[in-house]
Amino acid sequence: MLSRLRLLLPALALLLLAACGGKTVPPRDGQAPAWMGTIADLRQFPQNLEVYAQSVGPGKRLISQAEQDRQTARFDRIFFGPWDMRKTSMRKRDVAAIFGKARGYRQGSERWTQTEWDAMARNADLKNFPTRAQAAITVRNADLREMPTHLTRFSEPTPDPRANPFDYFQYSLLPLGTPVLIAHTSRDGRWHFVECPIAGGWVDAEDLALVDDGFAAAYRNSRFAAIVKDNVRLAGANGSSGPSGGQSVSIGAILPLQGGASESSPVNLLAPAKDSNGMAVTAPVTIAAGDAVLRPLPLTPGNVARVGNVMMGQRYGWGGMFGERDCSALTRDLFTPFGLWLPRNSAAQARTGAVSSLEGMSAKEKEETILRNGVPFLSLVGMRGHITLYVGKYHGRPAIFHNVWGVRTIDGPDSNARFVIGRAVVTSITPGDELKNLYRDTTFVDRLRTLSTPADTLQ
Repeated sequence: MLSRLRLLLPALALLLLAACGGKTVPPRDGQAPAWMGTIADLRQFPQNLEVYAQSVGPGKRLISQAEQDRQTARFDRIFFGPWDMRKTSMRKRDVAAIFGKARGYRQGSERWTQTEWDAMARNADLKNFPTRAQAAITVRNADLREMPTHLTRFSEPTPDPRANPFDYFQYSLLPLGTPVLIAHTSRDGRWHFVECPIAGGWVDAEDLALVDDGFAAAYRNSRFAAIVKDNVRLAGANGSSGPSGGQSVSIGAILPLQGGASESSPVNLLAPAKDSNGMAVTAPVTIAAGDAVLRPLPLTPGNVARVGNVMMGQRYGWGGMFGERDCSALTRDLFTPFGLWLPRNSAAQARTGAVSSLEGMSAKEKEETILRNGVPFLSLVGMRGHITLYVGKYHGRPAIFHNVWGVRTIDGPDSNARFVIGRAVVTSITPGDELKNLYRDTTFVDRLRTLSTPADTLQ
């Protein structure tokens, strides 16, 4: 995940003309804006994961059924872990660290003031942290926030958040049905500090329902369906938009399954909702055929390619900003239907499973190591701040699937500029190497540090 944007449109336009002429590859949602570029890799590498799956065998199992069952059991232990906690593991000083000195910009060029910062600190009431330990569940897609506010914090003046989608108050987007432990409540009652399977942070109280022992036991012992499409609308009973109906879910969500999951008939699920007393209940919902599968979906290149292709071309969003994904959210959500648990951030993902170091190698040695030891559609290739999925060899070179913000460049006196890609793409491990103003003539390959495989493979 790249953390900073520097855009000078005239210079970028010249780069587009000089280095990236010819066919452009727009993002999934239409025409690319002026600040979003197209590098040569996007024209040379097929932007269709099924091409790569075909070359390695689309139906070949990457892990045994026993290993997949073991991984799914591990997923569930971590996922439902907050409901087994009797108290939070978060320390007060860590939660309070952000509340000291005001920093960043709210919107445009408007800075956060210390008065505003102090008001949020008073409302957080952290001198009494923690005040409770209550199991709960998200009843809609919920933002996990660094501070108890829906307002944004940018590191620089940001008139267009789409051109700089880095709200540093945003930790992550929690799908509908995520178990959490409420550790603390703000003074005004509108925010809960929660610990969840991926991190701790603030969640809007409206997005949570309290969980009792009976609900927890019934819910976690269900058969689960995994969502394999994005922006899937949940229809309530008789197509209504009642409790949980009318919401949308995306890849990365799992919900209890009623009956079976079919490619030819609607899928019936149970979605968590909130009753009049604030307690969690389940409501029947229906989605279209093929929008969900019985979890775990067999881990084959073809299945990973079909789920990943749903994300192809989607725009970058730090921590789920705008409901979109960053690099680690892509890999994490992609593996969820297969029962593989990945941590939230790229550094932790790069340390998961069997890990090989790429440090100290030449670019050629890194490419050879990835081709020799990487498992297409399972191995992750990581560097500081970014994670990618290795999808196999194309014209003799490793191909990676990732949601990437951009390539570091030099723009006049600014040595921390970006040539913005800003979407989920397939590239080589040297994306943008044709650009004339690369920072120190380095590309991703120079920064690659790890090759990791998160499960025991059959290869």
